[in-house]
Amino acid sequence: MQNQWQTLFNNLSPTLTTQLQTPTYSPETGFLSCLTEFEILNITGPDRLTFLQGQMTCDFTTIEGKLLIGANCNLKGRASATFYAIDNAANETTKLILPTGQATYLKELMDKYALFSKVELSAENAEQVVIGLIGEQSLSITGITSLESNQSVNISQGNVSRINNTNLFLCVVNTELARQWVDATLEGSNTSKKMAVTHQNTWDQQQIASGISHVTTTSRDLFIPQELNYDLIDGISFTKGCYKGQEIIARLHYRGSYKQRACRFQGKIDVEPKPGTPIYSENTDQPSGQVIQSATTNGDVELLAVVKVKALESEAFHLEQKDGPILHGLTLPYAITNKGE
Repeated sequence: MQNQWQTLFNNLSPTLTTQLQTPTYSPETGFLSCLTEFEILNITGPDRLTFLQGQMTCDFTTIEGKLLIGANCNLKGRASATFYAIDNAANETTKLILPTGQATYLKELMDKYALFSKVELSAENAEQVVIGLIGEQSLSITGITSLESNQSVNISQGNVSRINNTNLFLCVVNTELARQWVDATLEGSNTSKKMAVTHQNTWDQQQIASGISHVTTTSRDLFIPQELNYDLIDGISFTKGCYKGQEIIARLHYRGSYKQRACRFQGKIDVEPKPGTPIYSENTDQPSGQVIQSATTNGDVELLAVVKVKALESEAFHLEQKDGPILHGLTLPYAITNKGE
């Protein structure tokens, strides 16, 4: 948990702790999710966008007024880190929002390349936290009436962005504004809209339902971005110039087929499976896939897993071993194609 969040929790009502421990998602309720497991990497300087353009899968020439999702890959085309990105041209700063433990790691990966550009990388963010707003009604707390798909708006104490065309709004705000928002939600003084404060699990579950996953400290260099469906959620540009791992990623795209894709499952599982946990399909002795991310929802566990395309015809999947807990397939909000177009 970020130190900034811990300080906020210590200064807020004890009721908050109870709400954070027992979240229940409902589409009728807007949620303010305390994203304690996200952190920020700042890239500042006049060359920041050019620098990032040569490092990441997404197209940073399009970032003005927009939220990007993308990946930093190794030479084999496997994602070392994934992120959301927002930019503030006025202070020459691009912020990458990543899972905990990934900001410093990505900074270390890119530091050697930054020597040749007018940029500075910093994972220190003492004054800001990341908040997730779930549901259109939750946006009212920001004073913004609506946002288009991937639209990003800078406000006086931070930034609010819509993730694709989902009901998820990512906010990077100063700790004082975060305190005000949490207080207003707890007191019910925000608006007439029904809202609740919850912890990150609710956000994670809604990300999974939206078909969006992230590489964490335990899943670095396991997956090619297309296996995470990043080509289907605008996380890869096939028209930009070179970047690390681009040759492998482009070759898979123009070859026209992928052996593995990210799919969504649900099962009655006691403990959330870790990234990399194997998944088995019927009548196979070898794993047919592995878990990317998981989250508890209403007593069950939902997860995204990279699964062999040929195995998708199977009627049943099992977690961890051939006779392990049964996983039931769930739909994604976008079509899984064998070629990203």
